[in-house]
Amino acid sequence: MIVPEPRKLSEQAGQHGSAGGPGADLVRPLRIRMARELRVLTQQEVVSRMPRPITASALSQIEGGRVRPASDTVQDLAVALEVPVGFFFTQTPGLESGADDEPEPYFRDLRSTSARERRRSAALAVLLSDLAAEIERYVRLPELQVPAISLPPTARREEVEDAAETVRRRWQIGMEPVIHVVRELERNGLLVARLALGHRSIDAFSVRFHPRPLVLLTDDKRNYVRSRFDAAHELGHLVMHAEQQPGSRRVEAQAHDFAAAFLLPRAAAVELLPRRIDQAGWAQLAELKRRWGISMSALLRRGHSLQLLNDEQYRNAMKYMSAKGWRSIEPGDREMGAPEPPLLLERALKRIEIETGQTLDDLIRIADLPAKDIMPLVRASLDQRPIIEL
Repeated sequence: MIVPEPRKLSEQAGQHGSAGGPGADLVRPLRIRMARELRVLTQQEVVSRMPRPITASALSQIEGGRVRPASDTVQDLAVALEVPVGFFFTQTPGLESGADDEPEPYFRDLRSTSARERRRSAALAVLLSDLAAEIERYVRLPELQVPAISLPPTARREEVEDAAETVRRRWQIGMEPVIHVVRELERNGLLVARLALGHRSIDAFSVRFHPRPLVLLTDDKRNYVRSRFDAAHELGHLVMHAEQQPGSRRVEAQAHDFAAAFLLPRAAAVELLPRRIDQAGWAQLAELKRRWGISMSALLRRGHSLQLLNDEQYRNAMKYMSAKGWRSIEPGDREMGAPEPPLLLERALKRIEIETGQTLDDLIRIADLPAKDIMPLVRASLDQRPIIEL
């Protein structure tokens, strides 16, 4: 029988029925700001929604931790932001007591996404991390086994290749194709989820929450090989970039090179990739895509980075793909099916329900999470296909 771990006092603060229970002194300013970013609202828009409005300046001081809000103000903010009052009392995963900022996500291309979109996506990640913390009160998830191989932005490509091969070796993948990238991440302690954001400007991102980092794959492109590459890319950040600021081009390029090397190791690439991109070369790429689960465009770039293809060969091959419309949908994309579904979250929730009778709705309520936001995230992370039994 599963017995949940007791919650800490700071985690219990929101369960006393009102913000006045243990006192509004325990409100965490970061959580108020996070709820506002979740709703994509300005401070002025928030106060205009409050039953008993305060000024935008007052809200700014509350979010900055310079003013402690009164209990009725906390309740009114919960109404305006459509979150349980207890949401404001929860310690954000990965933060030490008293810290004033949350872990910064690794977003792919900061130029293609607005700051508001990034902040909302980061807030959604916090909700999932909150849920994971509640889940881990009931079940023990796989131990985190992600090697820490810190590399500077100036590291050579060979060092990135070595880091990817180290992960393969420690995870006992060897030099064979990675059958299921998402499952490898979950098996080694990372929580993977899918987000349906409603736009394509965010490919995927990861957040270094403690003790369990998250990898968030967006559910908007529905492409098997690209999703695998995204997952490997985020793994690269978590392996190599604990000491690096997210968002730089060099850091992103390193994560890209890591993903390519993780999916197709150097030795296999040198042996298998074509040196000429003619009719036979395209057929060879299609077969490698099917066996190794890597897009043809990524295989071409891999060959170019390893100097198996010269600049002209690579450029001409990419022009040919553009002319054929393969930069959007490649041959074989549809046949390879849906992206790899996460499994860890689904199995943990089922086990908790079987052992304790606690449903997802119960966990959301206990964790003081806004159901309207967390439920779609969980659904996007579950395999919704009906089961056919024979």
